[in-house]
Amino acid sequence: MSFYTDDISSGNKWKELERAVARLMAHCGWNDTTVIGGAGDKGCDIIATKRENDSVKSWVVQAKAVSGDRYIGPQALNEAVSALSFYDANIAAVATNGDFTGTARQRQELLKKNGYTLKLWNGAFIKGLIERMPEDHAGLRELRPYQDKIAQKVIAAYKHGDKRAFYIVATGLGKTVIAASITRELWELGFRRILVLCHATDLALQLEQGFWSQLKKEVATSVFFDGLPPRDTEGVSFGLYQSLLGYLPGIEPEQFDAIIVDEAHHALAHGFRSCLEHLKPKFLIGMTATPWRGDGKSLSTILGEPLEKVSLVDGMALGYLAKVDYRILCDNVNWRDMENLSKSNLSIRDLNKRLFLPQRDEAVISEIQKVVKTISNPRIAIFSPSIEHSNRFADMLSAAGIPCTALSRVDKAERRRRLLAFSSGNYTAVTAVDVMNEGIDIPDVNVLVFLRATHSRRIFVQQLGRGLRLSEGKEKVIVLDFVSDIRRMADMIEMNNEGKLKGVEHEVVYLRNGFVSFSDAKMESFVNVWLEDVADLGESDDEAKLTFPEGF
Repeated sequence: MSFYTDDISSGNKWKELERAVARLMAHCGWNDTTVIGGAGDKGCDIIATKRENDSVKSWVVQAKAVSGDRYIGPQALNEAVSALSFYDANIAAVATNGDFTGTARQRQELLKKNGYTLKLWNGAFIKGLIERMPEDHAGLRELRPYQDKIAQKVIAAYKHGDKRAFYIVATGLGKTVIAASITRELWELGFRRILVLCHATDLALQLEQGFWSQLKKEVATSVFFDGLPPRDTEGVSFGLYQSLLGYLPGIEPEQFDAIIVDEAHHALAHGFRSCLEHLKPKFLIGMTATPWRGDGKSLSTILGEPLEKVSLVDGMALGYLAKVDYRILCDNVNWRDMENLSKSNLSIRDLNKRLFLPQRDEAVISEIQKVVKTISNPRIAIFSPSIEHSNRFADMLSAAGIPCTALSRVDKAERRRRLLAFSSGNYTAVTAVDVMNEGIDIPDVNVLVFLRATHSRRIFVQQLGRGLRLSEGKEKVIVLDFVSDIRRMADMIEMNNEGKLKGVEHEVVYLRNGFVSFSDAKMESFVNVWLEDVADLGESDDEAKLTFPEGF
């Protein structure tokens, strides 16, 4: 038994063929394997890299499913060659469950003579390779101590008779790997139908691919979204609660042995909660990196109290996240009006509007240029307040000598192409509004720039997490925060104080001294005085009123 199921082999599931080929490649040692197939994919369904001798080669793969006695002709090869050019890759492949025509193989030889490397993988080749593959994935990860502790706690909870378990692991610390390892153990315990629920299509696909490294090749995986139900077969099914919701009346409550809820802070949404209340699995598992909700509701009502919490500060203290040099740029504070402001009963919105002067893009670029001069190989991610600003700022930064591209308002294929160009060094910086919040992994980022005001701690931590992943040669991440919101400043001082406390506990000198610095010492003192009042308002709306301190 393997993930290359009969319906994929027969050509009845063309979308699943794409993912099966990607899983095959990842299982056999290709790296960064990503499925991007869909409308506008530019002739490429899968992107991957593979080390050959002393260099890393990038691959593009076109997957073609056929049924009956149909064969793949030269047109598929032409599409793969187009993908080579669009994605600036080194090697192309066409994979099919069927076979290739004679003219297709002639076309392959002609392309070879013209300097193109193009592989043809037919169904017999794919089946043979899967049969020879080891049971375990080439990238099977040994869990870090804190990850193993959580996985064992969850399994122990099930064996103890508990019906649910919940854990919180900050962005960049491997909550998906933990869940996949738990799934592997549940499979060994006889769980044969496992459902992984989330709220977004890209996240479902990312979760499926994130689980592959921990699963044996016998465990089939599938996805469901776009209004389709989960498959009623053995394996692990990843999909959206929105799609599941419409099929609930026809789904037996005990159909799934286990349910795993990712980004569990969404689980209290009405539709999501309806799904969880209808289904009666043997075991319910919840996980999230950001448990805070704007409405103040507690996840414990559905998932229980968390078995374990690993915060960003914990991750830094343990050495599994990059060190942070967090700089709050607040030279735009309007101190002249402070006396008048202190006599007014202002809302947060009014305070932010009157306390902070507008920050000019030219001043932001000047600060970025200063930082770029101090580090080698700068890799910059910038969060903009709007798509229009994202595009304009990318052009301005490029004109200032720092090549930059915008990721927002482009299709999936173009975004992936730009990310590949960023990863390969063709761009030094990327700008985005929200596409980097969840689901995009860019571990070599060593400079984050916040130009977008958000008072959601969940979104802020997701954005901060984009720069915390470790990578070779990365000493720390520098954060330039230009956001003019008193709640953000209070959040950072609170995190800084937590860092000092955790640093003492774990004897980490860096954290003991904190990691947040203000460009204006007076502003730090001002926020410290306000902290008790502001900290409780981190998720409050703009109309909330604050009490002003005296003496500023």
